[in-house]
Amino acid sequence: MQNARAFKKGLSWLILLMGALYGIYSLLQFSPLEQTVIKKVNVNNLVNLYITKADAGATTDFSYRFYLYDASKGDNAFTASLDDNEPFLITSDKDALKQVDNGALYLSVKGTIYSFQSPASYMINDSIYSVPIYMRSSSY
Repeated sequence: MQNARAFKKGLSWLILLMGALYGIYSLLQFSPLEQTVIKKVNVNNLVNLYITKADAGATTDFSYRFYLYDASKGDNAFTASLDDNEPFLITSDKDALKQVDNGALYLSVKGTIYSFQSPASYMINDSIYSVPIYMRSSSY
């Protein structure tokens, strides 16, 4: 019985396939995106605008992400919530914010807009609010 196989060929391939799928899943869960807050602006008494600089590694350019977040919570709470919040603007222009006036955001983007959602909305105590955005953009 020295020639008898311990495993059948199909079972070996199944185990190998499951291991490969687990490896791919693990890699997809790993996110090298690091964000640092570069600016915080009070929009109104309910919400702050946070601008973060995002770095995904040596082979990618920086991007700048614009978030709205509850003004009653601190900077540490915002930083802890970055994985759960979606930015309303992702761009290559770090100076896109021109002014905040009367609860509205005035943006002028010179460069690439990767993602934009208007109106910019945020949630406080299970209620959804929005901020008006006035934006101009040009390629450079």
